[in-house]
Amino acid sequence: MPQLDPEIARKIAEVRSQIRENFGKVVMAMMMQARYRSQTLDDLQHLVLEPLMRDRIAIAYPGKAESSPLSDLAGLAIWASVSEEVDASIREQIKAGVFPVRLKAEDWNSGSINWLLDVIAPDQRATARVIANFKQVVKEGALRLHPMITRLVDEETLQKMGASRMSAPEPAEADA
Repeated sequence: MPQLDPEIARKIAEVRSQIRENFGKVVMAMMMQARYRSQTLDDLQHLVLEPLMRDRIAIAYPGKAESSPLSDLAGLAIWASVSEEVDASIREQIKAGVFPVRLKAEDWNSGSINWLLDVIAPDQRATARVIANFKQVVKEGALRLHPMITRLVDEETLQKMGASRMSAPEPAEADA
């Protein structure tokens, strides 16, 4: 077996360590949210590991002014940059009331349509800050918000983003 360059081995070890640390942070944050409590260990693969390995979970850390020994993260944003085909799949899942949205490993960064799928933060103010800072992560391409996001922040924050709450879907008319 060929010997691995020590510098490459060190970098691989750093990446593994970072993924493990961030995986733990994300899972701990999810555990505090009722909307994730019914997920299984098997779900962690598509909910956390796949997007984390593709740099599709943005972790926000507290600023110096709000830093304390107990605050290791301010919140996180789960997002994807998808193709038109995956965009259609996300829309169908939302229409069917599926949450969290399920994506295949290759879907997370399959195109230029950006979806903010969820934000996890301790309160509405922190959620608004995570969303505001998320604009620094996604600099180009369309940005679509999962309807869950619109329920996490106030109307003013949505307006600043150029977004609005989605109205309830119209009931289908019965054929006579």
